[in-house]
Amino acid sequence: MDSTSAATQTSAATAARQGPQLLALQARILASPLLFSSDTNLAWQFLTKQISKTLYADRVSIWLFSQSDVLQCTDLYQYQLNSHSSGVCLQRSNYPKYFNALKQHALIAAPDAASHPATAEFNDGYLQSTGIRSMLDAVIQSEYGFGGVICVEQVSEQRSWSVDEQHFIAAMASMASTVHTFSRHVQLQREYQLVLERQEMASRNARIGFWEANISSGELWWSPMVYDIFGVDPKLFSPSVELFYQLVHPDDRAMVQQSEQQAQLLGEQNVVHRIVLPDGRLRWVHEVAKWTTPQGSAPARLIGSVQDVTQQQQTSGELQQFFLLSRDILCIANQQNYFERVNTAFSRITGYSEAELLSRPFTDFIHPDDLTSTDAEVTEQQQGRVTSGFCNRYQHKDGHYVTLQWSSVLDPVTGKLYASAQDITERLQLERIKNEFVSTVSHELRTPLTSINGALALVNSGCVGTLPPQALQLLQLANNNCQRLTSLIDDLLDIEKLSAGMMQIVLQPQPVLTMVQQSVVDNSPYGRDRNIQLQLHSTGCDEQLLINVDSLRFAQVMANLLSNAIKFSPDAATVEVKIEQHQQQVRISVTDIGPGIADAFKAAIFQRFSQADSSDTRQKGGTGLGLALSKQLTESMQGSIGFSSSTGAGACFYIDFPLWSGKAEAGD
Repeated sequence: MDSTSAATQTSAATAARQGPQLLALQARILASPLLFSSDTNLAWQFLTKQISKTLYADRVSIWLFSQSDVLQCTDLYQYQLNSHSSGVCLQRSNYPKYFNALKQHALIAAPDAASHPATAEFNDGYLQSTGIRSMLDAVIQSEYGFGGVICVEQVSEQRSWSVDEQHFIAAMASMASTVHTFSRHVQLQREYQLVLERQEMASRNARIGFWEANISSGELWWSPMVYDIFGVDPKLFSPSVELFYQLVHPDDRAMVQQSEQQAQLLGEQNVVHRIVLPDGRLRWVHEVAKWTTPQGSAPARLIGSVQDVTQQQQTSGELQQFFLLSRDILCIANQQNYFERVNTAFSRITGYSEAELLSRPFTDFIHPDDLTSTDAEVTEQQQGRVTSGFCNRYQHKDGHYVTLQWSSVLDPVTGKLYASAQDITERLQLERIKNEFVSTVSHELRTPLTSINGALALVNSGCVGTLPPQALQLLQLANNNCQRLTSLIDDLLDIEKLSAGMMQIVLQPQPVLTMVQQSVVDNSPYGRDRNIQLQLHSTGCDEQLLINVDSLRFAQVMANLLSNAIKFSPDAATVEVKIEQHQQQVRISVTDIGPGIADAFKAAIFQRFSQADSSDTRQKGGTGLGLALSKQLTESMQGSIGFSSSTGAGACFYIDFPLWSGKAEAGD
């Protein structure tokens, strides 16, 4: 606003409007439809602007309680800027005298706002920063009491508020109270409508309907969803208690009637039953209701809900069938170590009836030697771990034990264990028989094979005379195959010893670099006939770097990895051997540029007799035991083994060992 306009306004304020003028303007304001607009913000903006123009006031604002002790500016109109703003808050704790004055007086007229007892608290901050000199505040009442305030403010020079102006602002506060009440009702109506919409949406999504039955008259009221659940058209079907029972499955009517009788005694109805749709289909429903006793002329009623649970019942039935027909053991156990539910397979495998299995703690059935490990497994599960592959022995009713392999998970809400198990007794017996057979055959073959090997070596040495070149060639072929067969038997016996825990492993701190260098030297001859080189990279490797291993078994692992890399490398290739330190770990890797490992074979690479291609393996030689033996030997020395490979891009096998901490260990 320019200086002329400001002077005009100041002059007008000095010659304030008289009572008749104010009454006429007041009537025009009250007659505006904007006061009761569905958009409450428009109503407040209309009111503040009209009050400012009527009283020639610089600033007019409306404040409403957002919390019990906080007034928030709903709208502030500034005459000079012709603008609206909102959002500022006043806390009771910061302006206690002002809030108390509003509570005691419906009107505060402060010609000098800086010195008036009710508004002086605003002087240091609010009044000085905005230049406000005079204030006229009127309390807005609400249905709950003090609801807010209309604040009229004059800038630059003081202004005395006339009686007519005070009456006018009081009338505006009364109108604001009506608008505030109306806006609250509009808001509550919107919230109620939103609740109804959400309830309807929830009802449709969950397929839940609501009903009310007058027991004495037989009258029945249904919500729209109930018609949908029962498959009837609300335009053609008028519900009643009698018609309802006609829709209930004949076999379930007695049960539903009994549930209603119990509701009269206990106050609640809770029943799941079937209904027959008009097209003959069956549907499962779950009814829950409250019994209301007669009060005065109001009859007794049942008020409840009905939900379509057909899908849940079908799923429950299918799960029940799965539970009953499963060939594996299925069970549920509680925190007191009792089974709450077992399937038929559990009884078949252990020989106990369901009642016998449920009547005793499950620890009563477990082999005494397996109780500690079972208790530890349950404890770990209670801490959030999932069991997979845990084995223990359960006593059969006739006295012998069966070995069960478990998979289970804990429900953190109920604390119950949900478990499944397989009977692996026969598999373990077959495994033992197979191992015994392999061990027996290996030992039985070793003696004659040693004799054959010695005889062939003696003949090849020339001690029995000079043989023709063709005979020497055949004897050398026999000797080579005899060596391969000896290696196979040695590998079989080593694996058998490891599996039985009978192989002696003596762990001692050993220098990594020295052992790897020796392995490279020892295995280099294997590749000379094909011009394959072994190249060691140990740059930056400390010669005093130690790992705690059995040197003989370490050399055996390296020999397997190096011979494997040589076997699958092309002629004139180089096999790289690296020693790398990663923090407190040492990694020894062997990398070739052979055909690599197919993705389909990677999962079985460390299994016994694993061969990616049997025909190729026969061409290259090998037993399929080297990597399986290397894995067991490495892990028995507290190390780990792994690989990386892509088809056609070679393979890298590596073994990792922790650096020696200074304390040698021995194991057997």
